[in-house]
Amino acid sequence: MRLIKANPVLAALLLCITAGMAAAQNDGPKGQLMVYGSLDYSKTSAPHDKSSSFSTSPDAGIPIGIGYFFNNNSLIGINAAFARNKDAAGNLVFRQQELGLWYSPSMMIGEHFLLIAQVDAHYVWGESPAATTALHPYTGYRLRAYPMLGILLGKGWALKFKFGELSMLSTKAKGEDVVNNYVAGLSGATFGTGISKNFSFKKRAQ
Repeated sequence: MRLIKANPVLAALLLCITAGMAAAQNDGPKGQLMVYGSLDYSKTSAPHDKSSSFSTSPDAGIPIGIGYFFNNNSLIGINAAFARNKDAAGNLVFRQQELGLWYSPSMMIGEHFLLIAQVDAHYVWGESPAATTALHPYTGYRLRAYPMLGILLGKGWALKFKFGELSMLSTKAKGEDVVNNYVAGLSGATFGTGISKNFSFKKRAQ
């Protein structure tokens, strides 16, 4: 896949969230844990096309993760992603796993919305189709930054909408050259949705 020139609007948006954040010093989520993610299952059944897939989201758009609020506006944590594709006979034709670290600053927009930036650094491994019928193992890494809009639902719940991405996925199979895939832009191809829940371990004042 050829490299798409980075979208300056997306880059400026990510920089703005990170650099322009003003942390409120009142009661907030500092010290809480957040669990978030997305799961997708799809099945195609047609006369000449039968297949199914199960993943965290298309191309690991939103992983499953857990993070810690080290202040009221920023989290750091670990996350994971996976994808499985099967053919009509139920045979596995593609598998990929990812595991890594993430960092996410955010700022409030009014009382119910959040503008969020997130950066992921993942180790990647999996198996993909080769010239033979057997799957070919590979390893690599993914670096990615993306903006999200959060909608606070109350009681620690929130919906997250990812609407852009700057990323690179680099993989290498044994005996083959390195393959680099780049994504940059604001489009439907980089859109993703997820949900999150905050957990507080602070004792409530009586």
